This record gives sequence, C-alpha cells and structure tokens, in this order.
Amino acid sequence: MMKKENFVAFDCGNSSIRVVTGLYNGETIALKQLHQVPNETVNVNQIHYWDILHIYKELQYGLQESFVRYGPVSSVGICSWGIDFGLLGESGQLLGNPLCYRNSFGEAVLEKMTEEEKYRIFNATGIPDHPMNSLYQLLGIKKYLPEYYAAARKLLFIPDLLAWLFTGEVCSESTIASTTQMLDMRNNTYATEIIRRYGLDISLFPPLTAHGQCFGNLRKDIADTLKMTVCPFVSVASHDTASAVVAVPAEEDDFLFISSGTWSLIGTERKEPLINRDVYEEGFANEGGAFGTITLLKNSTGMFILQEIKKELEKGGRAYSWDEITRMAGGCEAKIPVFNPNDARFFSPRSMISAICEFFRKDLTIKEVLASAYLSLACSYRHTIEKIEKLCRKTYPAIHIVGGGCRNHYLNQIIADLTEKTVISGPQEATSLGNIGIQLKVSQPDMGLLQIRKILRESISVKYIRPTDELAKRNTLNSYYDNYRALFN
Repeated sequence: MMKKENFVAFDCGNSSIRVVTGLYNGETIALKQLHQVPNETVNVNQIHYWDILHIYKELQYGLQESFVRYGPVSSVGICSWGIDFGLLGESGQLLGNPLCYRNSFGEAVLEKMTEEEKYRIFNATGIPDHPMNSLYQLLGIKKYLPEYYAAARKLLFIPDLLAWLFTGEVCSESTIASTTQMLDMRNNTYATEIIRRYGLDISLFPPLTAHGQCFGNLRKDIADTLKMTVCPFVSVASHDTASAVVAVPAEEDDFLFISSGTWSLIGTERKEPLINRDVYEEGFANEGGAFGTITLLKNSTGMFILQEIKKELEKGGRAYSWDEITRMAGGCEAKIPVFNPNDARFFSPRSMISAICEFFRKDLTIKEVLASAYLSLACSYRHTIEKIEKLCRKTYPAIHIVGGGCRNHYLNQIIADLTEKTVISGPQEATSLGNIGIQLKVSQPDMGLLQIRKILRESISVKYIRPTDELAKRNTLNSYYDNYRALFN
C-alpha cells in the first residue's frame, strides 16, 4: 500500500487565510484544513494595506501543524487573490506592506485614459481596463507615492511575495501575472510594449516559472525555527481563481463555472484567448489558466455584499449564522427590488445596508435588503452567463459552482431557477484542491490537466441543484430579471 504523500496548500483569500493539507494515496486526495484565520486590510491615513507579516506568520503556523500531524511535507503551493503586489528595494528587502486594490490610486489614473488607449491595452493583453488592475495601481503609485516607486527594484505579486518570504526566491507564474493587465495572453509573456509605453521599468517584473515546477525550498532557518524538515515549493496556478478552475469536476473540455467567494469569477475554460471588440465591450478578461489554458471570465461582485450586511447586523453583539441570513431573505413576502451589485456605490460603502436603501431611495426592512441582495446577485450571474454564451456561440446545460459560495444552497437554487440550468455545487475548497492537484506533477511529470482533474473529481462529492418545475415561480423570477436588465437600458 502506497504511503500517503503530504501536500500543503496555502490559500490566501480576501477574507480569510487557510492552510490545507492534501493526503494523496495514489488515487485520491483527502483534504484536511489545518488552520484558518480572518484576513483584513489595515487603514492608515486613508490608505488600505494588507498585513503581509500577519499572513506570513499564520502560514508558518499552518505549515508546522501539517508537519506535526502528517509528517514530512512533500511540497507546498501558494495561491492568493490577484492584482495586488509588494515592492522590494535595492537591499532586497520589502519596502512596506502591500497596498490594497480598494485604494483609489488606479481609479485616478484610469479616469484620464482615452477609450483608444484602453482598447489598445486590451488588444495587447486580452485583459480589459479596471481601476483595480496592477497596471493602474502601479501607475498610481508612481504618480501619488513617487518615493515608493522610485525605491522599488522588484515587484512581487502576493503569492510570489509569500514565496520569497519562505524560500528567498524571486519568481512568478502566468496566472497571477495575467491579472496585472501587463501580460500578453497570446503567448504568456510580459507585454513589454505596454509596460514601456507608460514609463514602467520592465526589470521590476519577475521571471515566470512553469506549472508543476519546483522553484525553491523552504529556507533552512525557517525550517529550524518550525522544527521541521526542509520541503520544496512548487509553481502552481497561484491566482486562486485559476487553481479553483483546475478543481472543477467537469468531464467535458468546455464548461461553465462560477468561482464563488468574496468575488465571483464567472467564465469558461478555453484553449486560446478570445480577443475582439465584442469581448472588450462586454468587459470580459482572458486570464491565465493552468498549463497554458485561458479562463474567459468576468469579475463580478460575489458574497462581499452579503458578508458586509452580515457584519453590520452583528455589530450589535449578536452573531448570525448563514442559515439565519437565508431564512430572513426567504421570509420576505414583499415584491423584491433589484440592483446592479457591480455598481460603484456597492464597492466599498461605509454601510452596505444604507447603500442599498439609498439606491432605491426608500427604507427597506432587513428581510427586503437580504432578499434584494440575493436576487440581484443571481440576476447578475444570469446576465453574465448569457453574454458568455453569446461570445462563445455555445449554450451550456450546467453551471459548476466552486469555492466557499457553493455552500449557499439558497443562492444556488435561485441561480438554477433563473438560468434554467442545473447547478453542480462543489468542491468548497476548490482553490486548495486545484493547488494540490498541480503539485502532483512534480513526481508525475507526464500527468496533464485532464488526469489531474480526474483524480480531483474522484476525491470529492458534489450536489446537483435542478431548476424548479413551478411555472408561476419561473415567471416571477423572469419578471424580476426583466427589471434587472432594464437597469442597463
């Protein structure tokens, strides 16, 4: 009987930091969550930062736990949210905590760009403009924090920065680099023309490694401190969405997915980018996927709105479970108003409940607020899915929902009913599972994406959520969706 290998995934999300072990027996992977803590930004003088040293410390704790519980670690892979980065100086040390994408630096730069400039950048990269993108953040730093930019010698995206802290190696990979809008998705190389056009230094950007390749080892001093043996670190699809897509339990090559978390990434996996005017006008991105694939997707507000509402309700000292939240939403008997969850008013308001009420210019009960948030999210998903099908000239019979949001059966049922498609829900820990799946390639270099996906599919269970057969309910939902579409006319 094969001894179980112990693979570790660092899964760093906007709202939480997780360390997960995957025990591989040669056929399937059993996931064991070792450590999870909240992840929040720190506001200093009206600027939002990520506390990277806090994240680093918590990951060390989880890595040590894996060694203590399951023995020597076979390898480690790191995933995180996209776009954000840290800067190293001349001395090779970190200049400061990474800035958060919710700052306004990028917006101030993007506002001054012409439509011609925006399309030129999209055509060169396959990624549409958004103030969060690393390109605009970096240009904003150069303009508004010039001393910070001037001191920078190397730019490391969040998973690369963590890899540097653990191994001392400076490198990156294509999926996280694609979120910058500075990678040419036709050939997975940096878009040097764009970088130079805007006066940025090409030497800032780290070399790209191949997926499944070992790029470094745990530093000996860290291993000694943690009282564990040295282990290799492997290049995985380090953008959390890309690793989550690896874990989509699809048997077909062409499938529709929603990676559901704080953000919802709605898209399909392709073998090549789709770069044309229609894709640009609809705001879709050709982001990097595992092993040279492309995820044609749209970044949409996800559970963030509901998370913010829940936080507000709990300020009184009472905790609310998600089951309570969904029961309150389901108990709304009034006609439910809908809004666009991607409206800038809901990006980072002081009060999400107030922002929703102000949008409708009337006071709503908390049941109405919650029901509106759930229904509006589902409407936004259908709206995006219809655009994907039009762009790809294909109709998809099912939607794979992976990530933390797949647990929300109430929302998933509305999505199934609204789209009249079967929702296949799971796995919840898609990012960690996909991360570990790619690590298998180190010892089995001939293993491809289909073989990895087969192992992952056989390691999990999923739920099938069918659309309702009730005609009256479908008609009501379609009426709400008509109201949603009218917001864009």
